[in-house]
Amino acid sequence: MISNFITVSVPQWGIFAGLTVMIYGWVEKKKAFGLVGTGMLVLLGLFAAYVLAAGLLVPEDFFTAGSAAEDEAPLSPDEIPIEGRLLPVYWGLIICGGLALAAFITELLNRRGANVLKTITGLLALALFFFILGALRA
Repeated sequence: MISNFITVSVPQWGIFAGLTVMIYGWVEKKKAFGLVGTGMLVLLGLFAAYVLAAGLLVPEDFFTAGSAAEDEAPLSPDEIPIEGRLLPVYWGLIICGGLALAAFITELLNRRGANVLKTITGLLALALFFFILGALRA
């Protein structure tokens, strides 16, 4: 299992660092920084895919809930564990990583659509950042 600290902190810091480096590369017209920022988002997508594939996004007390869970009422939206609220975010991170990979390749090959793909990727990553904050507040 993975700790709550890693499930929340790695995506937040990865998005923050990736967007910061991408924006810096765009403002200063430095292609290398744009590639590094986009690469960070690709790596974050790979991290999210690994977490979901390995089954690490499981509540810590999931396997200890015995037959007592059958007698209880289903969970309300306020009682969903943080891992359950972060599951859609991790799927979004995989999609963002795929878009970032497309943006990385198009920028590396000097294609026209690189800036459009980077903008879409950046906006999706920013939305996911705020989804994480919303999941923490709930």
